[in-house]
Amino acid sequence: MEQPALRPFIFVRHGQTDWNLEGRFQGRTDIPLNDKGREQALLARRLLAKTEVSRVLTSPLSRAVETARLVFPSLSKLIETEDLLIECDFGRLEGRPILQVMQEHGLARKEQLAEILPDDGEQWASVTARCQFLLGRLVMLQTERPIALVGHDAVLQGLSELLTGKWFDSQHAHPYLFTKADGSWRVVDIC
Repeated sequence: MEQPALRPFIFVRHGQTDWNLEGRFQGRTDIPLNDKGREQALLARRLLAKTEVSRVLTSPLSRAVETARLVFPSLSKLIETEDLLIECDFGRLEGRPILQVMQEHGLARKEQLAEILPDDGEQWASVTARCQFLLGRLVMLQTERPIALVGHDAVLQGLSELLTGKWFDSQHAHPYLFTKADGSWRVVDIC
């Protein structure tokens, strides 16, 4: 028996927090949305107003849960916490300025951060393994309508790396459609 194929799905990165504004590693430190983050989520709601989804899975961190509730207010009964969507644990890097860490390590691109994750946090191989499990869960849960995920940049990049082979510049509280065309996955900015 042939296994079902993964269908298109939507990923919304959580809205901005004060640590995002300051350019700090957040990881699993549970920093709430700021006012701009809430505004961004409301804009994402308008962008997705005509999109029907079958369910919403969100990271357990408060910034993602609040984003999910703001983006999908009429689907509150369909919002479920999914631990596989939690942000990378950046260990001793949490709270540190990202650009400073990149300069200290001579990094030019954010995807290079995956190579220097500290041993007291989560390694990139673990993040991508979680993303692989998440894709398997999506296959089991999917229906005719897409599933929406609300989470964090590391998971978004991990999914993109697995499906498209590359990272991309994601924006806070912005919806992205992962879709397959001509046998290849791509990430489409929903705007």
